[in-house]
Amino acid sequence: MKWLDCGTEFIVADVIRWREPVWKPQARASKKKPVVIGQRCVTGQILRIDRAGWVHIKVAACTVEPAPHWPRSLPPPLAPGEMIRRQRGKIGQGKILRLPWSDETARAAVVGSRFVKD
Repeated sequence: MKWLDCGTEFIVADVIRWREPVWKPQARASKKKPVVIGQRCVTGQILRIDRAGWVHIKVAACTVEPAPHWPRSLPPPLAPGEMIRRQRGKIGQGKILRLPWSDETARAAVVGSRFVKD
């Protein structure tokens, strides 16, 4: 499979892959600095993008890698089929890859359509 770089330009029905940090759990009112304890690589299909900028994604695969300095275990990866939502600009901080459609001209027609909601 060849993945295409898409930045934050993705639409409903795209299958995307990105990396996000895994943070150390801490109390809500904690004054300590947040600590990154690993990386999560998430692959999923975009189901919906709402007006508030939230992207609703169905997870297809997820792997978790610990940071070199973190000796303990990490939280389990996201389960396939799980529904998650992320802010459009925060997903991978713009470093997103997408699978090409079998017919990229059809995708271009959807992107150019005036009926597509962002």
